[in-house]
Amino acid sequence: MIDFSKQQFVLARLADYCDYRTRIQSARDPVLYMWEKLKELDGPLQALKQEIFTEAAAAFFWKVRRKELAGEDIADFKQLMDAYLGPGDFADSMFHLGDPAALVDNEERFRGAVNFFRGVKVTRLLDEEEKPPERRRAQWDRIVSDLMNRLGFDILERSVDHRPMNARRLRFLLRRLRRQTAEYSIVLHFPKHAQDTFTPFILPRVEALIAANQRVLRAIRGSK
Repeated sequence: MIDFSKQQFVLARLADYCDYRTRIQSARDPVLYMWEKLKELDGPLQALKQEIFTEAAAAFFWKVRRKELAGEDIADFKQLMDAYLGPGDFADSMFHLGDPAALVDNEERFRGAVNFFRGVKVTRLLDEEEKPPERRRAQWDRIVSDLMNRLGFDILERSVDHRPMNARRLRFLLRRLRRQTAEYSIVLHFPKHAQDTFTPFILPRVEALIAANQRVLRAIRGSK
C-alpha cells in the first residue's frame, strides 16, 4: 500500500523551496539553503516512486489474473517500466513479462513474473545527473535540457557570469529560479491537497525539476 505521507513530505519540501518571501531571507547562505531543500526531497521521492511502481505492478497482475487486461493497460505498464527502471532492469522485466495476456494460462510463469516484479527496484534518475555529462543517458539529459529551456533556466545559467555577482543580483536569480519552479509545478498539476495523488508519470519529472534547479545553483555557486 502506498504511504502518501511521503507525498505530503515531498510537497512540503517543494513548497519550502519555492517560498521566496520568508525563510530564505534569513539564511546565511541562500544557495546552500536551496540546495539542502532539494536534497530533502530525494529520500521520500524515491520511496514514494518505489511504492507507486510496486502498486502499479500488483494492479497489473491482478488484471492479468482476472483476464481483464486491455491493450492500453499493457502499453501503460511498459511505459511505466521504461520511466522507472534502469536499462538492465527494464530488459529483465520485459523478459519476465513476456506476453502478458498468455501469463494467465501458465501458472508457473505467472507466479514467477509476480515474484520477480515484487523485487524490482526503481532507478534513481538523479544518479544520472551526478555523472559527468558525457556519461549520462541521452534520454535523461534530453528531459532535463528540455525542462531547462521551457523554464528559462538555460538563460539564467548562461547569464550568471555576465556580470559580477552581488547580493542584489543573487536575490534576483534565486527568486526567478524559485518562481519558475512554482509556476511549473502548477502547470504540471502537482497535487494541491493531501487527498490528491501524484500520477505515476509525474515523479520522473519531479526528479528532472530537481536536476534543472541544481544545474543553475551549481553555476551560481561557481561564480561566487
